[in-house]
Amino acid sequence: MNEVEERRAELSSFLRTRRARLTPQDVGLAPGVRRRTPGLRREELALLAGVGVTWYTWLEQGRDIHPSPEVLASLARTLRLDRAETAYLFRLASSHPLDGEVTAAAEVPAALLRLMHAQWPSPAWVMDANWDVRAWNPGADALFGLSGRPPEECNLAWVVFGNAVHRHRVEHWEEHARRFLAQLRSAYAERGGEATAVGRRLGRMIQHVRGEHPEADRWLDEHQVAERSGAEKVVRHEELGELRIDQHVLLAAEGLQLIVMAPRDAETAERLRRLAPAAAAEPAASASPVQRWTA
Repeated sequence: MNEVEERRAELSSFLRTRRARLTPQDVGLAPGVRRRTPGLRREELALLAGVGVTWYTWLEQGRDIHPSPEVLASLARTLRLDRAETAYLFRLASSHPLDGEVTAAAEVPAALLRLMHAQWPSPAWVMDANWDVRAWNPGADALFGLSGRPPEECNLAWVVFGNAVHRHRVEHWEEHARRFLAQLRSAYAERGGEATAVGRRLGRMIQHVRGEHPEADRWLDEHQVAERSGAEKVVRHEELGELRIDQHVLLAAEGLQLIVMAPRDAETAERLRRLAPAAAAEPAASASPVQRWTA
């Protein structure tokens, strides 16, 4: 399957899942009887969006259809898509991906490393456009155990799914894992999918998670998408106790992101100081060697 066919297949799946989650009552229609299909029928959605039934059917079937921005906006309103979902729809339906040519930074700038280390006692790390973890402070290392890991494990997919210890610690882990997959899928489309090097790298990461974790395979089929953003988390550390954390995502140049796990209260701040106490007396460490996720 080439890049164009892959994009059409993704668009087809996305439209079907979003149509299935709407009920007739949601859009002011009578429920009717003998409905064998969950959600709205194609003809109902086409009518509400102001497009032809045959045309919409072809679009959902993945045929060579080129909808205008006005039609896509109408579909987004009818399907009640949020901002991330609307952006994802436009990316899938267009042959010109947004920000698709961004490449992973060759080096992490020294200023960004200084900012990362200045976050102590908050665990913090830097992630690149490939979602590889490129540098981390002592707090993040103590929490995730990144030092000494092979390159294929130094990425956010391993932190969320492959790190069994951290996975067990996170309260409501499934909710956070689902959000991670939704953000990963959105990033894949934003970076151009199979048309760009970064998109292909993220695509391999998605396939790797599918193959290694059955629950991720099921959740990815739901076709959720979300913008990269922060979240509130509770981590139950076996020695330090409950850590109540606000996770922030700060965007930097060249597709880099600084992720900071800031304490939500004074008690958590004190516990995080005990997570990596040596960090208070040590000068800021240099960047870790460049890490890459490979298939």
